Amino acid sequence: MATTSKIDAITLTGRSGKSYPFRIYVWETKFKSVAGIYVVASRAIEPGRAATYEPLFIGHSADLSKAFKDHPRGDCFQLYYANVIGVIKEANDAARAEVVDDLVAALAPPCHAADAP
Repeated sequence: MATTSKIDAITLTGRSGKSYPFRIYVWETKFKSVAGIYVVASRAIEPGRAATYEPLFIGHSADLSKAFKDHPRGDCFQLYYANVIGVIKEANDAARAEVVDDLVAALAPPCHAADAP
């Protein structure tokens, strides 16, 4: 899927209670042209502890290779120190939208807010 290997995996839970497993990649990853759901997140690591993730934005795209170039929420990503992208492959557009809605309802990522930069 990417020119860089995954660095981690996380599971996010939607409002429905359903769990979604994301493969985590570094920000600079060049994705192939595949459809999927993505989470832009800030990853932090404290010495001696597991990495923690703050989801900043959850979206979907029919082509992940183009999803992050000139993203409309790019300023918000910088403001919150976005440094990783989580991905789930999903070809079905309606299924992608449903997962995004479920996760946004549960997590309220800051870059989804109407007043986000």
